[in-house]
Amino acid sequence: MASSEQIAREYYEKGMSLIRSNNVELGIDNLNMARSIYEVSDDHTYYILTLRGIAIAYGIIGYDSKMLYKCLNALHYLDKHGIKGAKHYFYATICNRYIILGDYDSALNYGRMALQDLEDYGKEFPNEPRAYVVACLNLTFIYLHMHRYDEAEKFLKQGMEISKENDMHHLDLIISTLNANLHHSIGDDQYIYDHLDELVGLIKNSDITIQDYVQALSILIETFCGMGEFNRAEAVALSLDSTATITNDPKLKIEASKLFMTVYKNWNKDDKYKQACVRYAEDSIKAEDAEATQHLLDMDTAIALSIAGTPAELL
Repeated sequence: MASSEQIAREYYEKGMSLIRSNNVELGIDNLNMARSIYEVSDDHTYYILTLRGIAIAYGIIGYDSKMLYKCLNALHYLDKHGIKGAKHYFYATICNRYIILGDYDSALNYGRMALQDLEDYGKEFPNEPRAYVVACLNLTFIYLHMHRYDEAEKFLKQGMEISKENDMHHLDLIISTLNANLHHSIGDDQYIYDHLDELVGLIKNSDITIQDYVQALSILIETFCGMGEFNRAEAVALSLDSTATITNDPKLKIEASKLFMTVYKNWNKDDKYKQACVRYAEDSIKAEDAEATQHLLDMDTAIALSIAGTPAELL
């Protein structure tokens, strides 16, 4: 018989895998099952990581109040148990949400706090190098959008060095798109033309989460639009649209629609922009319908299992 620790770990791994594949709500359900087990155990590390996963998931689907509540709950837990070196997870989660909302001043505050926590206490918690890289890349993105290019370059180089030292490649696409955006911002478009093949290769072969992939493509589209390379920007949006079609992912279709809207708005293609807006609305309705259908199926299954005397948590 599996121990409670093994069951919790399975729920945790499954939950994080579902979130990475954009099946966020089912991922939250699995993480909550893990959280309920870790809450009564002494495994502080995985309890914290589970709370972080839930907070990230709520941020992805735009439930800001729930995301913030989980972050504050986790920060209180860390203080209560005297655990150092893990606050950066929740500072970074809040930072990322402010980035999405376009509040770069608030994002910068939390981005700095995340990196400071790692620099001060990072060795007191089982942190992986990825945490340091993410903190640096968040600050790079923020400073780029605040037009503070010297600081953006500083943190990009720092993130690149940590990634190279630890032979990390799953963030190569984001690093490369941020690097391209920085070079465009300082007037060096030739760098981007010289590295187009590398960028295309990374887009086709990148092994990162859906959320990171979409963010990287958004940065690249922003860069191409700024360069006036609208055909290339459109091609990037088409690549995501193709992936969404192949995987039949309604939420990914919405993200592709957003990218098309960005491209055609910057390109002053009014008719195509309007078409993209209509498509975005239609894709949103389809995604909501698909979600509602899944919820009904989940409810019917839970009721059927209950009638049969099967505990719902064994689903």
